[in-house]
Amino acid sequence: MNIKKSIFFFVGLAVVILFSAFLINKNLKDPSLTSPQIKFTELKKSLGDVAQGPQIDGTFEFTNTGEGILVIGNVSTSCGCTGAMVDEKKEFQPNETGKIKFTFNTQGRQGPSDKTITVATNDPQNPNVVLTLSCNVLPVQ
Repeated sequence: MNIKKSIFFFVGLAVVILFSAFLINKNLKDPSLTSPQIKFTELKKSLGDVAQGPQIDGTFEFTNTGEGILVIGNVSTSCGCTGAMVDEKKEFQPNETGKIKFTFNTQGRQGPSDKTITVATNDPQNPNVVLTLSCNVLPVQ
C-alpha cells in the first residue's frame, strides 16, 4: 500500500514538472511576451480649417509599449503633397517615445482633404500602422 502511494506521488510530481517546463518553454518562445508594440497617442489628426498656400507641419507621437526593441521601417504617404519621416532615429527601447513628423502642402488644394501615412514596424501585431490627416482647405480670398 505504501509503495502505491509513493508511485502515485512521483508520477504526479513528474506530470507537474513536465507541465511547468512546457509552460516556461512556451512563454520563452511566445513573441507577444518579448516583442515590441507600437502605440500612437492618436491615429487620426484633424487640423480643421486651414488657409490655402502655406505648408502645414505636425507630428504623430508613439510609444513602444512592448518588451522588445521597436524598429520603424518605411514611412510612406498617400500623396505627393504630403511628406512624412521618423523624427531623429528608427529604433526605440521599451517605454521610449518617438514622433512621425509630417508636412502637408496646401498650395493648389481646396475643400476637404484626407491624407494617409503608413508606418511599417517590426511590431508583429501592427506591422503597418495607417495614420490619417484631415483638414478643410479654405479658398484664397
